[in-house]
Amino acid sequence: MHTATNFRPLAPRQAEALAHRARGLSNAETAAAMACSVANVTNLLAECFFKLHARNSTDAVAKAIKFGLIQFCLLVTLLGSISPDALTPARSRIPRRPAKEIRIRPNREYQV
Repeated sequence: MHTATNFRPLAPRQAEALAHRARGLSNAETAAAMACSVANVTNLLAECFFKLHARNSTDAVAKAIKFGLIQFCLLVTLLGSISPDALTPARSRIPRRPAKEIRIRPNREYQV
């Protein structure tokens, strides 16, 4: 397990990109919010993953919050200020699959 001393500090832009990712924004949405290119956001997040020894965005955000590299209270404030209507486009990006019918085949060993 890593401790906070094993992590290199995040640059301000890296912490900002990670905070946007914690809010659930995509790379394109983060780039628009930070006024930079999508490639720049990708590079910033890749550096965050490297510095935090993270496998993905969820892992990086969890470690950054746990060790105080990004402020949880800031995230709560940001998430609290979002209206339910603003969350609708984020939810619509997740494709919904119809529920599949599950068929249970009888076990031949236990048939009477």
